[in-house]
Amino acid sequence: MVRDIAKEIESAVVPEDAIAVWALGQCGFVLKSAACTVGIDLYLSDSVYEKYGAPWSRTAPPPIAPEALPPLDAVLCTHHHDDHMDDATLRALRTKASTTFVAPRAHLSLMRDFGLDERRLAGMNHGETLRLPGVEIKAFAAMHDTFERDEAGNHRFLGYTFRFGGFTVYHAGDTIGFPELPEWIRPENVDAAFVPINGRDYRRTAANIVGNMNYREAADLAADIGAGVVVPMHYGIFRHNDENPAYFVDYIYQTYPELPFRLPRLGERFILWK
Repeated sequence: MVRDIAKEIESAVVPEDAIAVWALGQCGFVLKSAACTVGIDLYLSDSVYEKYGAPWSRTAPPPIAPEALPPLDAVLCTHHHDDHMDDATLRALRTKASTTFVAPRAHLSLMRDFGLDERRLAGMNHGETLRLPGVEIKAFAAMHDTFERDEAGNHRFLGYTFRFGGFTVYHAGDTIGFPELPEWIRPENVDAAFVPINGRDYRRTAANIVGNMNYREAADLAADIGAGVVVPMHYGIFRHNDENPAYFVDYIYQTYPELPFRLPRLGERFILWK
């Protein structure tokens, strides 16, 4: 039986103390609360392979075409890399008239290049808060190997917290661990943390593939910030820039047996409760 993800998103009724989540691949998710629906880092094309060729082919097709998504209240991008700020996906979503598009202020020019309406764009930088109907969004600098800023001092890589009423989500974007990060995020009292696990190594660095936390660092961060549940991401789409999520599960089992986790499959819907 083929699932209709768009219908699932539209018809889901979510309690006040929970969120519904659709895992759409890489770092891409749709989050639905009782009050609003947002997407983040949606990579629903094969544009990376189309631009750069091998070895950037997807291991599986997108679970839904971007134009098939129902209207979203907001679509966020954590940074400018093509599997997070995908022009093919964003161009398809620009027809959704109710959507606000949020990105690092350092990359708003790229969003404009994709044909997105200036009146529906919102730029953010570290420490800033954006309030939209049903959700409060706060931006935190990410260190995708290093901090990078534009000429105006705006961070090029961000993570976000989403406060949906009484439920708070942290999406780390692409980042390595660094001492300030748990100090910034811990006061947010995160109910669910979405963290990358694909790591970094000599071979990928030599190929100019920018690194992230590995599975141990990701679990350590979730524990350090007191997350209610941790969800790994950034695996399963590109074989040469991947990690086995079973290592993440085993490390949690051995090191943080009290830390709940959810290991999503591509296209899966699940509910997170407070």
